[in-house]
Amino acid sequence: RDRAGEPVRLLAVPFYHDATDEVAGAAVAVGDPERGAAEHRSLVLSLVVGTGALTALAALTGHVLSARSMRPAWEALEQQERLLADAAHELRTPVAVMRGSVEVAAGAPGGLEAHLPRIRRAADRMADVVENLLTRGRLEAAVDVVRAEPLRLDQLVEEVCAELPEGGHGLESRWEESVVEADAALVRVAVRNLLDNAVRHGGGPGAPDRAELLVTVRGPEVWVADRGPGVDPARLPELMERFGSPGGGTGIGLSLVRRIAEAHRGSLTVRARPGGGAEFVLRLAPARSRR
Repeated sequence: RDRAGEPVRLLAVPFYHDATDEVAGAAVAVGDPERGAAEHRSLVLSLVVGTGALTALAALTGHVLSARSMRPAWEALEQQERLLADAAHELRTPVAVMRGSVEVAAGAPGGLEAHLPRIRRAADRMADVVENLLTRGRLEAAVDVVRAEPLRLDQLVEEVCAELPEGGHGLESRWEESVVEADAALVRVAVRNLLDNAVRHGGGPGAPDRAELLVTVRGPEVWVADRGPGVDPARLPELMERFGSPGGGTGIGLSLVRRIAEAHRGSLTVRARPGGGAEFVLRLAPARSRR
């Protein structure tokens, strides 16, 4: 330390006599240590700041990567929860109908035979619900969604119309030969849901239990018209939400039709039918021209 008590840095190096090689003296250098101390403090500060920045960057990167990696898992979990909610909501009614019919039949004089038609209808509805739920799960999972191949749309619609249960409904059909590129299984579900919706809500004012249907295939479009109370086009988004269908519908029928249409680069629209009723139009992508 100097006379003022401040630290100084000293460096002494001996020098030698040329003739005798004996120590002749020493060269002493005096330096201020403040410059080295400032550089040391700057180095320490840089290391602290740099380490903190690297730690924060590593934490942020880990958070982003973990969020991205967990997002598919969360989406899959949400899809599973929606599917379970749909299943619980949709299967509750047919199960209750079947259970009630069996309990009534157990003590009825006519036995089970008198209640078999009701049980059969409930079983058919349950089968439709299960198929709709599986199709919805397939679409939401986006796993091999659309297996598009050339499809005779008019023949498929004709087959679905032939599968309608007999119930005294009027069915008029107009087929035009039509080829589209679509997934036959998905289109079959969509057309059947449209027909079921028309049968359920397509009764006229004088005969609410008898639906008058007109099914038309024109190009890549399927038209299903009825004589029911009609649908306000502004309410179509509401009806195509889960559980948005009133009057005892499956709740996901129209929403599933819309999802299938969008998966085929198409659309689902509704309009007022001249003379009363509603016309649902399912449009698919037309087949590509092949050379």
